[in-house]
Amino acid sequence: MRILKKSIKKNNQHGLSKRIVGMTILFDAFFLIIIMAVLAFVYVDTINTERENNAVLVSTNAAAAMQSFIDETRQKVETLAQNTNIKAYIGYLNTDPDMAAIPAKTDSNYAMYSRFIATFNAVWSTSPDGVYDFVFIASETTCADSGDGCFVGVNEEVITSLDNAEWIITERLWYIDAQSDTSAVTVSDPYIDAVSLEYTITFTAKILDDGDTIGYIGIDVNLPSFTYILENYERYSGESDKQMVIFQTDDNDDSTVLFYSDPLYTEYKMLSGPDIAAQDLSIGYAENGLALVINNYTSDGSIFETSIFGDPYFVVYPQLTDIGWRIAVLVDRPATMAVEIMFAILLGLVVILMLLISLILGKRITMTLSPINDILDSIDQIKKGNFDISVKVQENNELKNVADAINIMSKEIGSQMDLVYKSFLYDSITGLKNRRACHQDIEEKVLIGKEKAAICLIDVDNLKNINVTKGQSVGDELLQEFAHQLTLTVAAPDFVFSNGGNEFIFIMPKVKTLDVVERELLKIFERFREPVAIKNIKVEVKCNIGVAIYPYDGKSMDDLIKKCDTALFKAKQAGNGVFVFYNDQITREVNYKAQINEQLAEAIQKEELFLKYQPLIDNKNEIYGFEALARWNSPTLGEIGPQVFISNAEESHLIIPIGTWILREACVSQVELFKHFNRQFVMSVNVSPVQILQKDFIDILRKVILETDIDPHYLVLEITEGILIDSTIYLEETINFIHEIGARIALDDFGTGYASLTYLRKLPFDNLKIDKSFVDGIFSSKKDHSIIGTIVQLVHNLNMIVIAEGVETRKQYEFLKQITTDVFQGFLFSKALNLEETIKYVDQFYKVNKTKRIDVFANKDYTE
Repeated sequence: MRILKKSIKKNNQHGLSKRIVGMTILFDAFFLIIIMAVLAFVYVDTINTERENNAVLVSTNAAAAMQSFIDETRQKVETLAQNTNIKAYIGYLNTDPDMAAIPAKTDSNYAMYSRFIATFNAVWSTSPDGVYDFVFIASETTCADSGDGCFVGVNEEVITSLDNAEWIITERLWYIDAQSDTSAVTVSDPYIDAVSLEYTITFTAKILDDGDTIGYIGIDVNLPSFTYILENYERYSGESDKQMVIFQTDDNDDSTVLFYSDPLYTEYKMLSGPDIAAQDLSIGYAENGLALVINNYTSDGSIFETSIFGDPYFVVYPQLTDIGWRIAVLVDRPATMAVEIMFAILLGLVVILMLLISLILGKRITMTLSPINDILDSIDQIKKGNFDISVKVQENNELKNVADAINIMSKEIGSQMDLVYKSFLYDSITGLKNRRACHQDIEEKVLIGKEKAAICLIDVDNLKNINVTKGQSVGDELLQEFAHQLTLTVAAPDFVFSNGGNEFIFIMPKVKTLDVVERELLKIFERFREPVAIKNIKVEVKCNIGVAIYPYDGKSMDDLIKKCDTALFKAKQAGNGVFVFYNDQITREVNYKAQINEQLAEAIQKEELFLKYQPLIDNKNEIYGFEALARWNSPTLGEIGPQVFISNAEESHLIIPIGTWILREACVSQVELFKHFNRQFVMSVNVSPVQILQKDFIDILRKVILETDIDPHYLVLEITEGILIDSTIYLEETINFIHEIGARIALDDFGTGYASLTYLRKLPFDNLKIDKSFVDGIFSSKKDHSIIGTIVQLVHNLNMIVIAEGVETRKQYEFLKQITTDVFQGFLFSKALNLEETIKYVDQFYKVNKTKRIDVFANKDYTE
C-alpha cells in the first residue's frame, strides 16, 4: 500500500465569516429576547409559587399549633378524670355536704387534700404561658355555703372554693354541653366568664366511679389567650406576617367569630352573620373585610389571593379535627415587580449585550473559521486513499477537535484496511491462512504439471457438541490447539489452511504413492487419539478426513475441494477416525441419496407411495389388528425400502406430509375393513419423532379422525425408543392429548438400547412392542429366556399390552405364548399385505375353526 504524507496550510474565508457573524447575531438576539421573556415569566411564576407554598406551610404550622393545644388539653382533662387523687377528693366532697372544701391541717383528710392540690398545681404549671384560666372540679353535690353543686378550682396556683349561693351547676354552659355530648371530653361553646369577663371555652370530662358520674373536671381557656398559643407555641414558626381567624358555623350557616389574632380589630369578637359584614362596612372595607374570608371558606385546604383591610394576603383554610371550629390563616403577600417592567429592563440589557457581542464575535469567528479549507482538503485526500493525512489547527476549539478527529479517523481507516486485508488472508480463530484467499497461490505453486498432490479435508466432527456442553470458548481454544497440532504433524506445515468453521485443509505436494498419504493420515489420527487438555478439561477430538488426488480427481482447487467434501461425507457415515479417498462410487451413492430426496417430495402427488398391512394375532387366536407399513415404488429408482426413504424424509422434514398421508390412508383402510367384516381391528401406524413433536400434530390427528370417521379407540400410534432421550417432557404432554382424543400409544422396537424402566413408569404407554432382535435371541441362552419373561411380567404390571415383533418360528410363538405375551407379529403368520390381500386374509382366517387357526396360518417356520 502506497502511503502519502501531506501538511495542509491555513487559508482565510472572510466572506463566509461575515455571513456567519451576521446570522449569528440576528438569531442570537431573537432567541435571547424570547429566552429573557420566558425567564421573566418563569421568575414571577416561581416567586408566586414559592410564596404560596410558604403560605401553606405557615398556615399548616399555625393550624398544627392550635390542633396540638386542643388535643393536649383534651388529653389532660381525660387523664385528670381518671386520676385517683382527684377521684378521692371529689368522693370526700360528695360524702357530706357540710364538710369543708378545704379541710384543716389537723383533719385526717388533709393529706388526701394535699395530694389533690399537688395534682392540680402540676396541671397548672404545665399551662402554656398561662393560657389556662381555671382548672376546676365540680359535682352536683352541694358544698358548704354554695348554691346548687360544688366547685373547687385553681387559678395561678391559688385554690378557690366557690361559696356563691347563686352558683348553680345545672346552669353552667359546660355542664349542659357535657350532658348532651357522649365524647370523653367536651368543648363548650364560648361564654363570658364571670370572673375574667372574657369569652371563655371549657374542656370538660366526667369523673366516673364504677360507671357512675361522681363529678366533673374542667379547664377554662379564655379566647384572647389564643394569641399566646400562636406566638409562642414551639411548632408554630415562620417569618411571614400572619393572622388567624377562628369561627364557628351553626346549622343555619351563620358564622360567629371566636378569635381574630389582629389586635387592631378586636371589635369582631363574637360577631356573627350580618354583624360581621356591618363591621366591615363601618371601617370602610365592605368588599374586602373579614366577611370575605369567612364566606369563601372551603374544606379542601385550598388557597386564594385577595386583599383584606387594604393589604394583600394569601388566605388558607387548614382543617381542625374533632372540634366544630373553622380556621382561616392570612399570610402576608409581598408585591411582585410587574412583569412588564422586568421585561423592559431585560430587553435593554439584551440590546446592550448584543452590541458587545457583535463587536467581539465578528473578529473571533473570522479567526476561528479560517481552518475550514484545511479540513475540506484533508477529507479530499482521504477519499483519494491517502490515510496518513495531517491537519494542523493552533486554537483549541471545536474545529481543532474536528481536525484531530479527522487525523485519528484517517489513521483508524488505514489500520482497519490493514485488518480487513489480514482477515481476508487469515482465519480469526486459528491464525491459519484462509484457503479462499490463497486459492491462486495454491494452484500456481502446487497444482502444476503432472506431479500428484493429495488435497485433504479434515473435519472436527464433534465441535458443535463441545460448544454446547463445554462452552464456545472451549470450542475456540480446541480449534486453535487442533490447528497447532496439525501443523506439527504434517510434513508440509506451510500448506495447512483453514476452511472455515470446523474444517481444515492440508496439502501434500509431490506425492509418489498413496501409501505415503495413508501413513500421513494415520499419524494425524494417532496425534488426536488421546483427549486434548483445554482449560483443565480433557476434550475428546473426533475427526474424519476426505482425500482427493490431483490431477486424477480434478485439476482446479474448487473441483478437488468438492471431491474432498464428498469423500468426507462418506467417511462420516463410516464412523469416527476414518479417512476415505474419493472415487466415482462415492459420488454415485451421494447422488443416489440426493435423487431420493428430490423425488420423494413428489412421491405423494404422483401416488408412488402405498401401504401394506401386516396382521397382528393375539393369544386367543383372533386378529388383534394390523400394522400399516409404507412402501415406495419409484418409476426411476425402483422399489425403495422404508429404511432408506423414511430416514431421508426425516432429515429433510418431508416426513411431516408423508406421515400425515400414511396416517390418513391407514385410518381409511381400518374403516373399510370394519365395513367389510363388521369387526373392529386395531390399526397401528408408525409416527416419526419429527412428526409427533410438531406443535400442530394433535390438530392434524383430530382432523384425520374426523375426516375418516375412524373410531379412535382402534387407532394405535407407534413411536420408537430414540424419541425418549431428548423429548420426554413434551412427549408426555402429547401422549396425554392422544389419550384425550381416544387413541392409544405404543412404544416400538423395545430392547434396541434407548428405553429404560424409568420411561416405562413415567410415560403412559398402552402397548409395548418387543423388538425382533430380542425375539431372535430367545433361545441363545437361559439368561435371554429369563430376561424376556421378566420384561413381559413387568410390562403387564404396568397395565400395558405386550406385542412380540419378528416372530418367525413356531417354537418362538409357543414360548412367547407360554410367558403370556398378548399379541404376535411376524412372517410366521403373514408377510405384509396390500389392502385387497388383507381382506382375503381376514376372510380366510375366520373361515377356519378358532382352535385350528394357528395350525393353518402358522404351520410353517419362515426361512429367508
